[in-house]
Amino acid sequence: MRNKTISVLILAAAGACVSVTPPRGGTDAPVTTGGRYKRGADQMVRIALATQVRGGTIGATGNWELFDRNGRSLIARASANDGWGIVHEGSCSGNPTAPTGNPVCKVDFFVALGDKTHPVEGPVVARPSGAGSLIKWNGKRYRGELLFTRGDSGLVAINVVPMDSYLRGVVPLEIGTRTAAEFAAVQVQAIAARTYSYTRLTTTRAFDMYATVQDQVYGGVDAEKAQTDTAILTTRDLVIAYAGRPINAYYSSTCGGSTAGASEVWNDRPDEPYLRPVSDRIPGTDRFYCDPSPRFSWTQTWDKPALRAVLEKYLSTYTAAPKTGLGRITSITEQGRTASDRIAVLRITTDAGTYALRGNDTRFVLRNPQGAILNSTYFRHVTTTDNGEVSSLTVTGRGYGHGIGMCQWGAIGRARAGQDFRTILETYYPGTRVGPIAG
Repeated sequence: MRNKTISVLILAAAGACVSVTPPRGGTDAPVTTGGRYKRGADQMVRIALATQVRGGTIGATGNWELFDRNGRSLIARASANDGWGIVHEGSCSGNPTAPTGNPVCKVDFFVALGDKTHPVEGPVVARPSGAGSLIKWNGKRYRGELLFTRGDSGLVAINVVPMDSYLRGVVPLEIGTRTAAEFAAVQVQAIAARTYSYTRLTTTRAFDMYATVQDQVYGGVDAEKAQTDTAILTTRDLVIAYAGRPINAYYSSTCGGSTAGASEVWNDRPDEPYLRPVSDRIPGTDRFYCDPSPRFSWTQTWDKPALRAVLEKYLSTYTAAPKTGLGRITSITEQGRTASDRIAVLRITTDAGTYALRGNDTRFVLRNPQGAILNSTYFRHVTTTDNGEVSSLTVTGRGYGHGIGMCQWGAIGRARAGQDFRTILETYYPGTRVGPIAG
């Protein structure tokens, strides 16, 4: 492989305008969006593959091209054997092509090809040019093209790709490989992921979503599977709508017996009418649709040193606790339960004071020794004390994730029970209907 280096100073790119208008709903009724959204084959989404990085490598499986000025001016053509490095410099000092004595830099990029450096205008776009060619970022294959722009703290690498192609790299990583009897759950995941994505299109930054759990996990072409491709195809353009608009289709792994309302978990988000507690109990039994989940029930324990370490490290981030000098931990008590029976507030009393840890913040403080957050807020706890000091904390809980919206393991259980994707989605998002996005 021939290696070339592209050093860049990048200016941020603007996004495309997206908005919606309210209208009618109903099963199979189009989700009216006033022409603002396109159908999945044409709607482009911008996925941040990397932010705040120094650089990386660009390539392709076939012929490809590199452009500046946001894709308008050709910089160079390349083949599958060309591997180029792109590096964010952070400033334009030292421009070897700048006129002598002129300290002002008026270009966006400096591109080094071999031993030559050229000033160019950005953002930089890499796109395949040969039939069937796929663009590559750090060795991983992606459909669409790559856009490189400057973030606040480094390079931002963005995959610009049609919605349908994006979902092919999301759904298998979110739902896994399922049996034929569970196929309705794969369709549920496809529709939920599609709906979530339409509501994340934005004009406020250079990309729409992260390729991580901050939004939806996205693996590009290397993640694609035949089963999930079929689920995407058989639900093409279907979204979950409330009052004719795509909803905030939150979902999590395992609800533990009941989903949660948004305000139960997140301090800054009001409850939507379709995001409220829904029981996952199988009618006429003491079992739940999501109980096959490996994290349906769980227990975690901290001894005194481990508890002190975790509170000293994380408590000050979520409460007014001091960063040092907590002193003895004298009690841990719950203060109220939410509508879905999750912890509302956990009160932690130490020699330095009493601190109220609210809702989902509990998960980010009560971490395990490896730093992983607590599975959920659907738990009860027991403490032991020694001479007025908490000597151990044991948490027994159910579920995995925030618990809002669709329960992925519950959807799997419901599919096994013969429910179709519409029934499952309209159960987890009460008052909604499934219908096609209108172009």
